[in-house]
Amino acid sequence: MSTNNVNDVEYNYLFKILIIGDSGVGKTAILQRFSQNYFSAEYLATIGVDFQIRTIDVNSKLCKLQVWDTAGQDRFKCVVSSFYRGAHGVMVCFDITDLQSFRNVNNWLEEVKRYCQENTPVYLVGTKSDLQAKRMVTYSTIKAYADERNISYIETSSKTSENVDNCFSTFATELVKHSDEWKRPPSIEKPIIPLSNDTNPVTNGGCFGGKSCTI
Repeated sequence: MSTNNVNDVEYNYLFKILIIGDSGVGKTAILQRFSQNYFSAEYLATIGVDFQIRTIDVNSKLCKLQVWDTAGQDRFKCVVSSFYRGAHGVMVCFDITDLQSFRNVNNWLEEVKRYCQENTPVYLVGTKSDLQAKRMVTYSTIKAYADERNISYIETSSKTSENVDNCFSTFATELVKHSDEWKRPPSIEKPIIPLSNDTNPVTNGGCFGGKSCTI
């Protein structure tokens, strides 16, 4: 008889993902498009935090994503900071038509370093890719920035839905890999201790002659 409970059957992985970035860059829009396939051009600032849940398939494994949309205004930072704890991954968003929002990515990465566990996966997300005519930061500049910091980068449009699902599925794949590596016990190699001519042979243990001893 199987001992799996209902939750075990519903998903194989549960990941808490934070979406952070300046106010107005489209954090809420990307979450709404991903969770509800919905887009609204009307801007409403997030008050504190909000979250949505969606389960997706990653290499035949069900991943339940609990995605938290955070307020970008400074006045909410003291509230939002507590939600970094326990995050399995963080999406840092900026608007490709807003140069300052890209420059502020450094500040958001510092927030991740300050409040999240060490080596928490980060995904850099450029929003509003449908507005190429208004673009203020070149793709090559952003990609070089991401590569220098060894983080992945993707451009999305919540309005057209371009790369939104791909963004979350790619990040979930990275989180699965990170989770599996974290759970894997480290391999322990038995040390080889060389014996010199001046070393008396051990006769009451596990070494009998030879030039080395495995313990």
